Amino acid sequence: MKGRTTFISRTEKVLIMIFLLLSFGILVLLMFSPQAQATLNNDTLERDSSKTLLDTIFKADNYVGPPKRLQHSRVRKFRKKQILDLNTIDSLTLIRVPGIGKSYAHRILSLRKILGGYYSVYQLQEVYGMDGDKFLSLKPWFAIKTAPKQYKLSELKAGEIPRHPYLSWQQVKVINRLLNRGIPLNSWQKLMKSQAFSRDDSIRLSPYFIEDRAKPLTKE
Repeated sequence: MKGRTTFISRTEKVLIMIFLLLSFGILVLLMFSPQAQATLNNDTLERDSSKTLLDTIFKADNYVGPPKRLQHSRVRKFRKKQILDLNTIDSLTLIRVPGIGKSYAHRILSLRKILGGYYSVYQLQEVYGMDGDKFLSLKPWFAIKTAPKQYKLSELKAGEIPRHPYLSWQQVKVINRLLNRGIPLNSWQKLMKSQAFSRDDSIRLSPYFIEDRAKPLTKE
């Protein structure tokens, strides 16, 4: 019995040694395979990219990045608070404001184009993706120094009412009906007599569709 026990123990040892040698050989092969080398190279590039790549372009053996003339340098953000005109600022200046990247700059300018200009900084809340915290952080950077595109109520013509996102088709219909009746539109009070226009509508639209008398420009 003792001899049989010793024989099995030796066999187990031999099997364990064979298994360890095979495992070590497989590990060595994996470490020096092309796939492993590529992974190691990628890891090294990721670790060193923040130190060596000023333009945040990740490179590989078969990719060296675009020509220098096409590389975008990092945007230098404003260090001191600036008061910028929301109706004249361009995209290159917008992205220098902390908290605004290319996407937000595009949205801000797109909404400005659709509206015909901003009449209040508070309209930034209408930009897609703008939450309360972001709006409060951006608000101090802007002011309205240039008026938006304006139309005089008294000069509107039936069938030629300018399109505006704040103006519904029902409201356009009411304006056309009044003009066709020969009713002069020289004040918002006349439009508000119609159920199609509320006080809120007059506040939103009056900076764009103005009365004959001049109104002071809203600064916020």
